[in-house]
Amino acid sequence: MNGLEIKDLAVDYGNFKLCVSLGVPRGCVTGLVGRNGAGKSTLIKAIMRQEEASGDILYNGIPFWGNETEVLRKIACVFDSPHFNGAIKPKRLLKIMKGMYPAFDEERYHGLMQRFGLPSDKSVRTFSTGMKRKFALILALCQKPDILLLDEPTSGVDPYDRGAVIDLIQEFMLDEGHTVLFSTHITEDLDKIADYLVFLQDGKVLLAEEKETLCESYRLVQVPELSEEMKEQAVGVQKSMFGYTFLTKQKEVSGENVLVKTPTVEEIFVHLLGEERI
Repeated sequence: MNGLEIKDLAVDYGNFKLCVSLGVPRGCVTGLVGRNGAGKSTLIKAIMRQEEASGDILYNGIPFWGNETEVLRKIACVFDSPHFNGAIKPKRLLKIMKGMYPAFDEERYHGLMQRFGLPSDKSVRTFSTGMKRKFALILALCQKPDILLLDEPTSGVDPYDRGAVIDLIQEFMLDEGHTVLFSTHITEDLDKIADYLVFLQDGKVLLAEEKETLCESYRLVQVPELSEEMKEQAVGVQKSMFGYTFLTKQKEVSGENVLVKTPTVEEIFVHLLGEERI
């Protein structure tokens, strides 16, 4: 069963159109990947009804329209920028969240705030980027959602804080009924925690595949020179001072000084979504 079922979801800005049909598997972390302007943030905002959109969305099989109260109690989102006033203090925001979400887990909230050393009596604007990201994620997790949407949660965060954010996501996924849709430019994070990958390009789904299956379906090849046979097999050729790299579906590539390996998510991203350089 899909945690999210997106059917013909469309957003029209005039100069940009998003049109997506997509299933986000329940019990999995799905990584949403694409270049700047591909539509990642627009998609997440449309799912959360922050953008005017047509189409249908099912949340764990429940349609949003007509079931707004039930759905919004089961889904939480961390947007790419905080949606709260920077002047507010966490202790004040806690009271607001408890009023909005009857199931808000105050005990866990205090435990996580202490665990990550976040002060309750300082305004949020004094927080570093990493502190703001962790604080927003704590608020989302303590709503006790089944579905968690994350838009660039580790962007601009130092490696230590990125690790803390990833730890929180992994802890959330210990419950097999939970679902995460996680957009990011930091593909290293997806190598660590993603089960499925969705590549967006120009507002459309380029591919959606289980991560391990996708990585194993390609080989990354590095060669000093491209042969005609290689050109026929090559996907997303990139040229550098060391020669050429490309993806191929061929599991064996022969030739002099040829290096072949299974690609990472970042390497697939670069070669599938980058401009070819020959």
